[in-house]
Amino acid sequence: MDKDFVIEYLKRRNYWWGSGKINDEDRGIEREKYINEIENVLKLDRVICLSGIRRCGKSTLMFQLIDRLIKSNIEPKRIVYAKADDLMGKIDSLHDIVNVYHEITGIDPNAKEIFLFFDEIHFMENWHLQLKFYIDAKFKGKFIVSGSSKTLLYKDASESLVGRIRFINIFPLTFGEFVKFSDSSININTDSISAISAESIDEIKKIYYNIIPKKEKIIYLFGEYLKVGGFPEWFKVKNITEWRKILVEDYLSLILFKDIVHTFRIKDPLLLEKLVKETAKFSTQRFSYVSLSNRMDANRETIKLYLYYLSSSLLVFISDVYSKNKKARERAEKKIYFWEEGMRRALTLDDDDATSVENIVAWHLIKEGFSKKVFFESFYWKNGYEVDFVLDADILLAVEVKYRENPYDIKGVLDFTDKFSLKKGIVVTKDTIDEKTFDIGGRKVKILFIPTWLFLLAI
Repeated sequence: MDKDFVIEYLKRRNYWWGSGKINDEDRGIEREKYINEIENVLKLDRVICLSGIRRCGKSTLMFQLIDRLIKSNIEPKRIVYAKADDLMGKIDSLHDIVNVYHEITGIDPNAKEIFLFFDEIHFMENWHLQLKFYIDAKFKGKFIVSGSSKTLLYKDASESLVGRIRFINIFPLTFGEFVKFSDSSININTDSISAISAESIDEIKKIYYNIIPKKEKIIYLFGEYLKVGGFPEWFKVKNITEWRKILVEDYLSLILFKDIVHTFRIKDPLLLEKLVKETAKFSTQRFSYVSLSNRMDANRETIKLYLYYLSSSLLVFISDVYSKNKKARERAEKKIYFWEEGMRRALTLDDDDATSVENIVAWHLIKEGFSKKVFFESFYWKNGYEVDFVLDADILLAVEVKYRENPYDIKGVLDFTDKFSLKKGIVVTKDTIDEKTFDIGGRKVKILFIPTWLFLLAI
């Protein structure tokens, strides 16, 4: 251990030990739902792990939680933060941090409750075994950690921390959060109504009529959201040319070469980079591993493995065709989504709003799915007709995107509701808000037509 470095690092990084408060720049705009969820889990005897794509706001959420702890009269020196990739080569284990913390603050972590924040912890070898050591020793501290490689975090935790760790998925800004970050005067309360669970369009219209005075501004912000995506740092940059350069040269490079190549020891990083650019081009389209490997002139199993790594780092998400037969799922074509729309546009310079809308609707639905199931899987439907997205969480729901003037060609949704005896389906539209009732096999089926911007606010 480089003790002098660690002492200086902890004193500098944990500036609130002296000031007693978090800087506004670190705290940012509060993402209240996440903070409330973290605080609820904090009451339990669990390690909290925030997992999500790099730069989606995990570190800022940590500082927001630190801010709340200090404001709830937790002594600032009982809160310690360290970033694992800042300390690579400087420490041998987490024990070094804990021991140096004890030495410079005089607070014994074995005798007094402290809060330990370890950012990007997956860069620390055997992090899960080190946390297990403290848990087994009845350590009084509470651990809040983060990581960018979700699959690796789950894998490591499953070996040592089963029942002792709670994962909280952190995503880039939803459209609702984007609106809040853009204009805090736009107050949209959708907590009591959800587009997913709504039984009729009248429930959705309650939100619609409440925000009509702000509709023009919201639609303007929706157009901006399609172009720039949901990374929070956009609000510091505010220049589309510079932003796209940052997304490709900074964000993507960090994710590819630090989070994936380094973590998974990728043998062919150039192929990985080429694959990312290719998936950005055909996001929302169907593919097979054979056709993709032919297109990339690469081994099928290598392509499959690299897509798995990209998925584990939340750069892409792959949907199977919806079927109760697992073998049928495996044989059928997949559908791929490039996770972050601003980055996809920066890579491809594709300004097709219809593709952007389907991509964004998909990841909002995926986020909703993960809030219901830890190991959520997304699906699409194809059986003569097609449905863009099948949500199989607490309910089964078909969602079709029709970002056009006439959204009423809905054979796929009707076919799906008939096949699985559903009472409702959703069509996400350009600006149509409507409800149609169909008699299918003696059953009444409601199809709700909801404008994209409103659907994203109400999900």
